[in-house]
Amino acid sequence: MRTPVILRFVGNFLQVFSVMIALPLLIAVYYAEPLYISSGFVVAAISAMVLGYAVKMGGEKMEPTTSEAMFATVLGWVLAVGFGAIPLITYLGMVDAFFEAAAGLTTTGISMFLAPEELPNSILFWRSFMQWLGGLGVLTFFIAVLRESGGVSRRLFSAEAHKTDAGSIRPSLTKSIFTLWKVYGFLTAVIISTYIILGMTPFNAVIHAFSAISTGGFSTMGSSIAGFESTSIEAATVVFMLIGGVNFVLLYKVIRGDISSLRKNSEFKLYLKIFLLITALMAIELFRNGNGAGSSLLDSAFQSAAVISSTGYSTMSLASLSVALQVLFIGVMFCGGSLGSTSGGVKVFRVKTMIELMRTRIRSYSLPDTAVNEVKVDGEILENSTVRTISVLFFVWTTAVFLLALVTVAFEDVSFLAALSGSVSSIGNMGPVYMDGVDMVSMSPLVKVAWMAGMLAGRLEMLPLLAIFNSDLFKDTS
Repeated sequence: MRTPVILRFVGNFLQVFSVMIALPLLIAVYYAEPLYISSGFVVAAISAMVLGYAVKMGGEKMEPTTSEAMFATVLGWVLAVGFGAIPLITYLGMVDAFFEAAAGLTTTGISMFLAPEELPNSILFWRSFMQWLGGLGVLTFFIAVLRESGGVSRRLFSAEAHKTDAGSIRPSLTKSIFTLWKVYGFLTAVIISTYIILGMTPFNAVIHAFSAISTGGFSTMGSSIAGFESTSIEAATVVFMLIGGVNFVLLYKVIRGDISSLRKNSEFKLYLKIFLLITALMAIELFRNGNGAGSSLLDSAFQSAAVISSTGYSTMSLASLSVALQVLFIGVMFCGGSLGSTSGGVKVFRVKTMIELMRTRIRSYSLPDTAVNEVKVDGEILENSTVRTISVLFFVWTTAVFLLALVTVAFEDVSFLAALSGSVSSIGNMGPVYMDGVDMVSMSPLVKVAWMAGMLAGRLEMLPLLAIFNSDLFKDTS
């Protein structure tokens, strides 16, 4: 590993990120908040800027290898969490502040604040703004801002977990990422405007637009969207959450008028089928339990959209559902949204690929040896390297989920179902956990640190994080 290459990237990133940390100061000034509230943002922004400048001075402008890009990406995420936590330390302990920042930047949405409505507006803004930055990846934002050369951008983008097939938008990867952020910004503006029309204050509209399109789930109230007591806001949020779980390349094509691309995309169709199936099953249970038909349908659609898109908003507790539905929701959390979206989970495309792989193995028993029997998605044959990568990711993802659940039950007095929901939610960057908020906040620091590691691993989609532990990477070749 060439240390100067890593230092230059990290230094540049910290300087850009320091500006992002300073933005909530505008909110603090607008709402005339006391200086002690603003001090956390000032300290974090100045510290990130100074450290970034110092680190950059020790770096050199050279093309990174893929391993170096992966290491720089992981380090960038860790530093972002560290500096993002500084403004929160006043209100939370050290571990909880880091947990909140990690949950924000990875768009996991598991919060250590039981009553966010008691927080200053600048802190509320920062929590959701972190989710908005993390939606497409804090490092893709860095690439879009600095416009790095194609080789550097491609390696960093690859390390950022293949969020989209951005090359299908524009020939230049950097321009593609910049275009994705423009689409992201446009959709954010549309959601803000809609929320204001539906009765939210401008501030609440901004906060919830940030966390809806990023599928993060942080709210200004402990009761989440239910606190607005508005069926129109809940119905609109269902749509926004589902949009956040759709591949952004598809959204780009739709915005440009190519509606037919949705009908042709098998991942989107499977994503929609899962949503409709879970909605129907949950609505039947709620209706049988005495809820009205309208409220059953809306609550079911809302919770199904929140889970499959990994947004984590709520209008009711999932723990109040039958065990069968709770287990089913964990399966949906495992699946997640579309590849190339802001949602978490292992992604619908990869689930579909594994289904198709299973079908090819079943077909192979009845086909001659000379027959072409490859994994196809949307009529295209997937390369064997792609199928192998997805298979490995599935194995690593599943193993990590159960190991994290095991750590949770080993140190916390909770049921395995609750622990499993927490591990899937952390690694899947989901949000819902079948635990009481007080119990979750009081978890041991060890379990919280383990969940934080799960959040980062899930956001980086496992393999880049595992790759940095390759012993050859730490041989300094500068």
